[in-house]
Amino acid sequence: MNYTTYLFDFDYTLADSSRGIVTCFRNVLNRHGYAEVTEESIKHTIGKTLEESFSILTGVTDAETLAVYKQEYTREADIHMTANTRFFPETKQVLTALKETGAKVGIISTKYRYRINELVCQHFPEGFFDIIVGGEDVKVAKPSPEGLLLAIRELQADKIRTLYIGDSIVDAQTAEAANVDFAGVTHGVTTAEELSAYPHRLIMASLEELLKTDTPPAPSGQKKFINPFQAGWLLLWGWLLWESNETFLEEDWWLFFLIFALSLSSIMHKRRILPPEWEAALRQLLHPLTVRRRAFHIRQIRGKETPLLNPESCTCRNCGYTFIGNFCPRCGQGRHTLRYRLKDAPGSILRTIFRVDGRFARTLMELTYRPGHLMRDFIQGRRIHYTPPLVMVFLMTAFYILTAQLIAPGLQEKRKEDTAVQTPLTKQEELRQGIAVLEEKMADPELTPIAKESVGLTLNTLQQQLHQQMARDSVEGTPELTTDSQYSGYIQTASRRISHWTSQVPFLQHVWNLLKQWGHGNKALHILLTLPLLAVATSWAFRRHTAQAGHMPYNLMEHFFIQAYIAAQILVISIFSVLLLGDAHTEDLYEVPWWLIFILFWWDYRQLYLCTWLRSFWRTVAMFAYCLLIIILLAFFAVFILWLVGR
Repeated sequence: MNYTTYLFDFDYTLADSSRGIVTCFRNVLNRHGYAEVTEESIKHTIGKTLEESFSILTGVTDAETLAVYKQEYTREADIHMTANTRFFPETKQVLTALKETGAKVGIISTKYRYRINELVCQHFPEGFFDIIVGGEDVKVAKPSPEGLLLAIRELQADKIRTLYIGDSIVDAQTAEAANVDFAGVTHGVTTAEELSAYPHRLIMASLEELLKTDTPPAPSGQKKFINPFQAGWLLLWGWLLWESNETFLEEDWWLFFLIFALSLSSIMHKRRILPPEWEAALRQLLHPLTVRRRAFHIRQIRGKETPLLNPESCTCRNCGYTFIGNFCPRCGQGRHTLRYRLKDAPGSILRTIFRVDGRFARTLMELTYRPGHLMRDFIQGRRIHYTPPLVMVFLMTAFYILTAQLIAPGLQEKRKEDTAVQTPLTKQEELRQGIAVLEEKMADPELTPIAKESVGLTLNTLQQQLHQQMARDSVEGTPELTTDSQYSGYIQTASRRISHWTSQVPFLQHVWNLLKQWGHGNKALHILLTLPLLAVATSWAFRRHTAQAGHMPYNLMEHFFIQAYIAAQILVISIFSVLLLGDAHTEDLYEVPWWLIFILFWWDYRQLYLCTWLRSFWRTVAMFAYCLLIIILLAFFAVFILWLVGR
């Protein structure tokens, strides 16, 4: 039989995840008093749903209890599963050979899709698998044929030319129910005799036996054509590219060109539009780049690996304790304590002034090429290698302001000149400002009685002049105050009221004055105020994705830390922008344009949630839409409160 589609089970078929599975089951079972369950018993449940496995191992049938066990298992798997899962030695070779024949390759598993992707991303290029169906994609798990039939339907494959490969009786039953040919592999605990009891094409000791079967290239006429959605996507960006070059957004034309080119390349690759000969020649030409891109991608996923323990004994130079390992267990000092040298001076200066260390340099570096993976590592508990997110925000803000002052030293003088050149105020506005200043002086408890009486007389005079001017303007007519002026008036009035209330207690008055001085022009504070807004919006935008993917959703505090890292990343780009352009706009929240901020969020979310570029794009759009909605609601609420306080 000439097969054109190969669909694989995952556990014990492509990869050995038994160590991670046993570890997760063992931790949950021990926690609930089932320490007597053997490792072999756990391995025999691999391939079943978590509820079925726990029910078999414990004898529990209560749905709520099994749901609790499942949640605990998922939390354990977030820590132990991917790190303890390995592909079988021949897996990559066999799958690559099948792909080179033009066949479609997919995975059908009861394991969560995102968990499979965590390992797949480390070893295979993006888009290698034509489809991955996880436990969250079906309503009924195997041996129901739902997942297998879903993959066949999505791939537009012919059932007669489809082979399903698995290691267990459940997989054999799934293939039989779907009326699809089955091939068994004895990587797991199921024997060849047990698999042979079901309809099968062959029983293999290794996946390499697949390559010995007749698997010619897919027949001609199997090319997929662009679907309406992909055509609309290309037309949209093509139109934006044309319009940006002709009428508007001239500075951003290259951005639209880049998105259009990448989209076209991705669609042509996935839909196999190019002839096989052209694809093979192009693949051969780009092979050196592909290899380096793969190595870089693996480094993105893995990040910094924990160094191996040094088996040689060492005497700590700090406390004199002899130990084996990398750090002294008594005082914590490392075994490598080197002498100070001239080349170490810059690092010593930075550590002295900003209290930064090697973790800061690593965090700064990883924010530039693996930000989403860094955030996920930090949230999941890998924190020893990274500077905490809020510390990064304050440090990068300090570096940004320092860079701006060094590159554009006349920035403060220019801002003062720009502030001095203002539109003329109306007579009423001048009088109101003068009254506001005098009212603040009257609220000063240190003002002497004679000075207070003098200020009071002047205040009464200005108030009378204001009433006369208002009466004169009502007859002659005067330009109405703009919305900004009214809003500023509300703020000034509210500030005066608060100053008057706090003046009764000197401590509160000093605190209020300190808050006003601290909040004015404080970039770090302004950035921190945006983080809760972005955290809430991100939580709303990705709640459906995390539910569908089976992720344990991040809580609001974790989203807050994620947004702090993103803010630090944008500040890094802002520093580079100041250095390249030689100018700074410190009055803005960030130095970079809106579209670059959007791209950074898009990229970060794709790595953080391990989703596709397309899904990440629409979720990022939804996040900014939620931000806009929250800002509008907060603006209405703030105007209402200021109106109440200032009337």
